[in-house]
Amino acid sequence: MFGKATPVRAVDGINLTVMPGETLGVVGESGSGKSTLGRMLLGIDSPQEGETFFDGKPMPKLGTPEWRALRARMQLVYQDPLAALDRRLTVAEQIGEPLAIHKLVPKEHRAIRVAELMVSVGLRPDQADRYPHELSGGQRQRVVIARALASRPKLLVCDEPVSALDVSIQAQVVNMLRDLQEKNGIAMVFISHDLKVVRNMADRVAVMYLGRIVEEASSDVIFAAPLHPYTKALVSSVPVPGKPLKGRTILQGEPPNPANRPSGCAFHPRCPLATDICRTSVPHLRQVADGRTAACHLLAGADQPVAA
Repeated sequence: MFGKATPVRAVDGINLTVMPGETLGVVGESGSGKSTLGRMLLGIDSPQEGETFFDGKPMPKLGTPEWRALRARMQLVYQDPLAALDRRLTVAEQIGEPLAIHKLVPKEHRAIRVAELMVSVGLRPDQADRYPHELSGGQRQRVVIARALASRPKLLVCDEPVSALDVSIQAQVVNMLRDLQEKNGIAMVFISHDLKVVRNMADRVAVMYLGRIVEEASSDVIFAAPLHPYTKALVSSVPVPGKPLKGRTILQGEPPNPANRPSGCAFHPRCPLATDICRTSVPHLRQVADGRTAACHLLAGADQPVAA
């Protein structure tokens, strides 16, 4: 209680761009800063240094009228749909909340818009009067997505949107998100532990480790030929039908304490290829190929870092 607070850099030196209609996948172990990054993109958490831009303009300060107006154009899909929904309100009331808060649709026309949103995510209009506990997990997640799409956002941050669902329901929700994105041209940041889902969903993938991006490239390139040792370990953990599990890279130990980061490369205590320079010098994110960046001393690349 009376001790000195230890600062934690949950997100450190990240430089990302997401274009309209593009899906950026963000992967990494628990505690790597993925959810914090998603909240910073929405302006919910303000960066202590640097800036977040939306549509080419700096993000307004949290809680200001400008920020509240901008929130209609960016929405968050939560990991746990039951916790994200109010158990005292019906499905229709919760989907219609953004329409009322941002005054997007007159009250007399709100029910029609809510019915349209329910149909677009695969819900029946007769389910409008039900409460969250009366729906299945997949149906509740569809309600969360319908509510996020109510204000016609330009940016959608999905924080583990399918991790709590069965595999068959996961496929339905992922296909639905892809269809809605293509139809509405939404920029999407897809945060997930499930690499199979990210591979099918994302155009580009950013791999995070202890608050920093260690590799970024197109989805096909990342999964076909990972460069960073950490990315190689993640990709090798994905089972491939018909192939034995031999040759997989199994990481030893747990991610370090973010309040007490290791010297040099944060991954070196668990990296089987670490050398002396990895223990003393922090690798910067560098362009190692066209459209591909990585942060590793063992990779040849440009002299100038992309982000320090």
